[in-house]
Amino acid sequence: MAERKDNATKLPRRARAGTALSQERWEKILEVATRLFRQRGFAGASMQDVSDEVGLLKGSLYYYVKSKEELLFEVLRDLHQGGGDIVESVQYESDDPLGQLKEYLRRLTIYAGEQRARLAIFFRDFGCLPIENQKQIIAERDMYVVCAVRLIEEAKAKKQIDSSINSTVAALSVLGATSVTHEWYRPDGPLSLETIGEQVAAIIIDGLGGASVTRPSRRARDTSQRSRAKTRSTTRKS
Repeated sequence: MAERKDNATKLPRRARAGTALSQERWEKILEVATRLFRQRGFAGASMQDVSDEVGLLKGSLYYYVKSKEELLFEVLRDLHQGGGDIVESVQYESDDPLGQLKEYLRRLTIYAGEQRARLAIFFRDFGCLPIENQKQIIAERDMYVVCAVRLIEEAKAKKQIDSSINSTVAALSVLGATSVTHEWYRPDGPLSLETIGEQVAAIIIDGLGGASVTRPSRRARDTSQRSRAKTRSTTRKS
């Protein structure tokens, strides 16, 4: 796979057009904005705060980005770049799709720990982005689910995962277990991020490989449907 360029520190288009603006200064802006957005939240951090810590006049900061919303987008824009590299490294149609899924989840767990600051901002302040920017990031995020579903389907075909398991439900569940790492991982903790990645992946795979779902009988489904209908009727009357 061809090596990707590091777009996370690439200057915005308007900044690249100017010769007076440096890559080093843009990296500093992103670093400070990421820290302040994480600590104070999008609403609690101002452009003045960012410019003060970077050592810029507020007007100079607007030469790089036209608004705080755009700065938030620049912080989150390439969050999925490293994840894209992980997705591209997956080997489909292998003899051991469950093993591929385990390695995929191990690497995603590590990546979630490495990107804990930006993930925290994403989960809390994503809704502050303009709709078009949200759509762009969501489109990139979908690749994780597509990859996990395909590996789960391949594992089901090889009898490594029970056919009763819904592939989409399983994919969303296991991906949630890896991404939540950003909430509790601490670099100064007793376990390395690599060890955490191995353990999280092992726990997920062991559980998924032994899981099965028993479909309810028709009588049980009918009883459940009648119960829900009765509840809705009672709610409407009240």
